[in-house]
Amino acid sequence: MNINFDSPVIKNFKEYYDQGYRCILYEVDDDDNMFTVHLKNFNNEQTKLIKCEADDGQVLKNYIDRLT
Repeated sequence: MNINFDSPVIKNFKEYYDQGYRCILYEVDDDDNMFTVHLKNFNNEQTKLIKCEADDGQVLKNYIDRLT
């Protein structure tokens, strides 16, 4: 599989990651078939969501899994 870690969704995730947000959950929403990543900054207790198409979600999931 050709994985493009330079995709816009990865860049968006990296920006949040650099701000201290960490992935606490990723899932595919059955209602809209969108991939959703739940992020939390444990220093200030704020949360963010990243939603993307399932194909981009698979790339993002692979990227996140490589971080852990």
